Amino acid sequence: MAVVRNIQVKLDVPGDAHSVLDETFEQFRHAAQYVAEYGWADDPTEIVTDQGDLNAATYDDVREETGLHANHVQSARSLAADALDNCQDRIFDGEKASKPTFRGTVVVYGTRTITYNDDYCTLATIDGRVRAEYITPEGDADTPFKDYWHGDEWERKEATLHKRDGDYYLHVAVEKEPETD
Repeated sequence: MAVVRNIQVKLDVPGDAHSVLDETFEQFRHAAQYVAEYGWADDPTEIVTDQGDLNAATYDDVREETGLHANHVQSARSLAADALDNCQDRIFDGEKASKPTFRGTVVVYGTRTITYNDDYCTLATIDGRVRAEYITPEGDADTPFKDYWHGDEWERKEATLHKRDGDYYLHVAVEKEPETD
């Protein structure tokens, strides 16, 4: 089983790309909320959590209503399905849960919607791709970031893009196969 770590990388996003990224956040949030609305039911046995069922029922509408890349629609659906499944589990465990509500600024990037390069990445948006430079820790000190980010044994996988206080951060899953002796 692979070893996975998550690391955060600050991005230097050109000023003219902020609005398209912000609209991508909004469209992604709308897509996830649309799927959650469809899947929610007051009777917990009626909550739709199956990704295939959610996809069949919502994909075309979400694609039509948003400018999202097809893979972003799938990622939003997966996010909503996981949230619905967690709610259903909580209810079955005797806990309270309410319909998932997506409020934050997050977009899930899979291997088809992000391209990693040495000093920058490109991110799919509702209006093409945006190039963003990495802002990495300075210096040659050995840090976990340096090991995970620059190490040859770690492969960059999916990521989530977040916006906090006007800055953009990429939370990247890095993965490697465990060493066997």
